[in-house]
Amino acid sequence: MQSFPANPDYHFLIFAPGLDNWIFRAARRYWAAYRPILYGMRTPEDFALVGYAAAEGRVVVVTLAMRRDTAAAIRAAAEARLTAVTLDPLVYDTPTDLQITLDARVEFNQRFGVPQTPVDPGIQPTRTPGPIPLG
Repeated sequence: MQSFPANPDYHFLIFAPGLDNWIFRAARRYWAAYRPILYGMRTPEDFALVGYAAAEGRVVVVTLAMRRDTAAAIRAAAEARLTAVTLDPLVYDTPTDLQITLDARVEFNQRFGVPQTPVDPGIQPTRTPGPIPLG
């Protein structure tokens, strides 16, 4: 399983070419919760902005929303151009399906779709002392 940083310096939510109209329909709650930098690509190779952010050792995560018909080409371009960036690819054919996934991430507090490593791993959850009363 890929590991995601708990607090990246930059988090982009990038929409593949042609998906600009999905941005606020599918990502409204996700954006409100996590405030990623939203970006609608113009071409499948449009990663210059992310490249600037990833310079000088900054920690960058790119959540990349794509349709199935363009996913392979866009992911290949991203992996070739963004070698120091963590990719979080999302492949859906409708904005409704993407919205369901992004809303679930907000609901379960999973920014990148997986449980996050706590910022301070020394903090342990509080346990209930003794048995839990039933009934």
